[in-house]
Amino acid sequence: MNDADRTVNKLLEQAERELQPRRRIPLVVMILPGLMILGLIAFLIYREISVRNAPIPDNLGTLYAGLERGTTEQGFPRLGRADAPILIEDFSSYVCPHCRDFHNEYLPAFVDEITAGEVQFVFVPIANIGPGATDATKGAFCAGEQGQFWEMSDVLFDWQDRFLIFTFDPRRLIKGANAMGLDGDAFEACLSAKSTQQFVDAAQNEFKGRGLSGTPTLFINGEQVRDYADFDDLIEP
Repeated sequence: MNDADRTVNKLLEQAERELQPRRRIPLVVMILPGLMILGLIAFLIYREISVRNAPIPDNLGTLYAGLERGTTEQGFPRLGRADAPILIEDFSSYVCPHCRDFHNEYLPAFVDEITAGEVQFVFVPIANIGPGATDATKGAFCAGEQGQFWEMSDVLFDWQDRFLIFTFDPRRLIKGANAMGLDGDAFEACLSAKSTQQFVDAAQNEFKGRGLSGTPTLFINGEQVRDYADFDDLIEP
């Protein structure tokens, strides 16, 4: 075979290769990375917009007007006189729907008894049950450092109904604190303070120390409540 034949053969082989169907990259493979990037961008934009919304319920704090406030020896917030004969303890999480229901339905019903000095109500916020519970607990504690623990609790339970994700993002908490009239800088510093984490840990240790695993868990004078009818007996006229 001479050089001319070899050249012709190479050209024929090259033409044959070019005529063969080329492997095509599936369209979905080509666009998937782009869609993922767009989705991430949309997610981040939604988060930035969402956490700017920190609504405050109407008539915030009205329920607690005139009620004595304090803390237990462990530092847990208390409504009512420390020497009131009936002690109700509420171990709750701000992300727990049943905790929200108890807070909204039963706590207002105790106000007359708390005012009369018959009942003291102690709230122990549990931070390990549900996403965002730790940030919410810290937010309540830090509001309490400025005298508005119970008001912030109302706000947090209200937000549980309003938002699906990023409910207790620290930026929302700070914005909410400002809307409540708190010192925003002090509140923000408090969120990361050592004393705040100590409060979270103390509540968790009390929860575990009593062998508890779910929220809400309620006690009346140290006895665990098994039936909400026990509370009905307290608030009957």
